[in-house]
Amino acid sequence: MWRQVQQVGRAPEREGEVLSSTVEVAAEPSCSARVERLRWDRRIRAAAVVVGASVALAACGGGASSGPTASQTAAGGGSQLPHGFPSSWPMYGAGPLHDAAFSAPASARALWRGYRWNFAELSALPLGGPPKDSSVLGARRAPVKTTQSLGNAVGVTVVNGVVYSESDMGRLYALNAATGKLLWKARGNNAFMGNPLVEHGIVVAGTGDTGFSFNQMVRFNRHLPITRGLGWASIYAYNARTGKKLWEVPTRGEDMSSLAYSNGVVFEATGGGRVLALSLRTGHQVWSKRLSGFDSMSSLAIAGHTLFAGFSGPNYVYALSTRTGKVRWRQTVAGIANTGMGDNSPAVDPARGIVVQNSVIDANPVTNTMRSEVFAMNAATGKILWQAKLPRGAAPPAYKAGVAMIHNGVVYVGSPNLSTFFALSETTGKVLWQFKINGAGPAGAGRGGATYYHGTLWLAAGPRIYALDPADGRLRGSLVAGGRFGLVNPVIVGGTMYLGNSWGWTQAVPLSAVFPKWASVR
Repeated sequence: MWRQVQQVGRAPEREGEVLSSTVEVAAEPSCSARVERLRWDRRIRAAAVVVGASVALAACGGGASSGPTASQTAAGGGSQLPHGFPSSWPMYGAGPLHDAAFSAPASARALWRGYRWNFAELSALPLGGPPKDSSVLGARRAPVKTTQSLGNAVGVTVVNGVVYSESDMGRLYALNAATGKLLWKARGNNAFMGNPLVEHGIVVAGTGDTGFSFNQMVRFNRHLPITRGLGWASIYAYNARTGKKLWEVPTRGEDMSSLAYSNGVVFEATGGGRVLALSLRTGHQVWSKRLSGFDSMSSLAIAGHTLFAGFSGPNYVYALSTRTGKVRWRQTVAGIANTGMGDNSPAVDPARGIVVQNSVIDANPVTNTMRSEVFAMNAATGKILWQAKLPRGAAPPAYKAGVAMIHNGVVYVGSPNLSTFFALSETTGKVLWQFKINGAGPAGAGRGGATYYHGTLWLAAGPRIYALDPADGRLRGSLVAGGRFGLVNPVIVGGTMYLGNSWGWTQAVPLSAVFPKWASVR
């Protein structure tokens, strides 16, 4: 049974100020909120028996003899959530392959049916309306400016029944994964633009902005190292249950990219040209490494004891030791344009020892065109294994290369200058198929990575969510969910897809709304 309820919209700036949006949620027992508050308090104790929740449940007529484990526990908000949600989120895209897909047991029926809700963040635009300042900036630049200044630039993190969503408006939200109900919000000193990292009951996220000051442009013209970021920038840690700030580390240069985690340490690559290693618990510095250039939106990936990151000015992919920060190798390709490597997150296949990166190359200022080049490197040595130059197309206004995702020997990656999505062989770089993104518009589409799940490839690009046949790229279904998707990779748990969009909304969408027969395709 489903009922229509009024859901809190954007987070209020002061108590009592709310917007409302209509969502669908499962009807709940009257005293479940009291039960789930007790369960929330024990959420991060994965193997613990929640005695207090059991007592409360018995008082409500549940009669359970022992409480649920963390994977069963709702993260507040009055809704019991089933098994299937990941218990941590160590890096961008949930892992080095960037394939954010999580199955669930058959007993999780509601999760398999799919939750559906929309949460309006601060200053969210109407889902069916145009981008911000479209009458001034035009159809080409307005969507990009909206993505960079108002909406969710990258996407969301989903852990233990909570959706964590970063907003360019300087807000970090924690939402109930079943209902979209606001659990808590935090305010940063600049835009939040990544996937929040969640480990051991702690949420870590960074702030920053896309600008360069005039003096940095002067330094750039003199071929000197430069720093990206006009305003304040910090790395923040919060209690995952309450949103209480645990620590803050200010940095020189922006912290727009998503952080990564390994063995009690969080890592960030900054607009000031450093890779930082900080204690998850305290924020104290473990080590700091200055590299040539700066990081923009290239999120770190970790495989084993190695960090991989893309840097611009000059453009390199770096491999560093997680223990010391020592550079193990760096690699580049010819003809890189714009912010190139530093604006793209490398994907890593630990099983095959391959690192895949994408960058724009061969810019032609006369025709305002460029190409994308996808290339693979040996993860241990940095040796280039193959290079695939995609066809030339119009230069996109921002974030000019798509993020790669790797699954079962295939690299899936978009080319925004063509508004086309490609599948390439992971071992040779040969193009296996391509899919044209409908209705992309002059801003281009295909920046975000795809997700492989239950025999279907899922993609959020431009105004639509797509379901594709991973074997040949044929369209299986699509949905206009409202707003527009930038660098967003879908996060799938059971039968639900979780997304953030450029219009300032966090969304939950049933997979069946995109591809009705998805469950039959395995």
